[in-house]
Amino acid sequence: MWSEPLRPSQRKHFNSASRDETQPDRPAYMTAKKIYLIRHGETQWNVAGRMQGRLDSPLTDRGRQQALAHGRLVTQLKTPACCWVSSANRTRATADLINQSLGVPLHYSDNLVERDCGRWSGKTLDEVRSEYPQDWAARNADAYFHRPGGGENIPDLIERFTSLLDQWAQPECLGIVTHGVVSRAALGHFLELSAHQVGKVKHPNALLYELSFEEDEVSVCHYWAELQSDGQTYEHSGKPVRGLCEQLPQQAQASE
Repeated sequence: MWSEPLRPSQRKHFNSASRDETQPDRPAYMTAKKIYLIRHGETQWNVAGRMQGRLDSPLTDRGRQQALAHGRLVTQLKTPACCWVSSANRTRATADLINQSLGVPLHYSDNLVERDCGRWSGKTLDEVRSEYPQDWAARNADAYFHRPGGGENIPDLIERFTSLLDQWAQPECLGIVTHGVVSRAALGHFLELSAHQVGKVKHPNALLYELSFEEDEVSVCHYWAELQSDGQTYEHSGKPVRGLCEQLPQQAQASE
């Protein structure tokens, strides 16, 4: 149900030869010791099963509660020095709610926006299967390299995510508020996952990943915010689960 940690990964090193001297100083390697990788709260299109991509839809009441729960959890762990946030409205709204507990600087970047789904954007999976059967078959044959609707694939996301790591100075403890597929790409990068392993990773809205960097090893665990009896409120138990999430509870939303 829940996976054990995959093999340790060496830290990534970046080429700084072409650094723009007008940008803030940046490290040539991973300097962050801890990263909280957070997906935006549930949105109206998550519930409807529509692919959002570069489009947007508002957080639901439950999505707002998920974000608030994530903020409360992180204050019980180690508060990040700042959060890097996707510039999309749904991630901005999520970060604002998280920051009610944290009170840290928020830095926005287009490098963290969800993958471009091209002509699939705004459609349900059933609509995609019906309208683009050949594209859907190509996606099933190679989900890692396929560009849905002519948009972006996982390597494209890894490229722009690592570009941000290279551009911005990393604090020792960092929060990242982003999207489901970008999160999978980031985990794939840090943990050196294969294409098959990346395809198995899940990041529902109520889940928060914690990455710890020590020497040349990276470890990962996750925390699950549980829906309370009122059907709206979420709370974290505070107990970490080792490894990556590979199977979703029935109520979880994992659409893009």
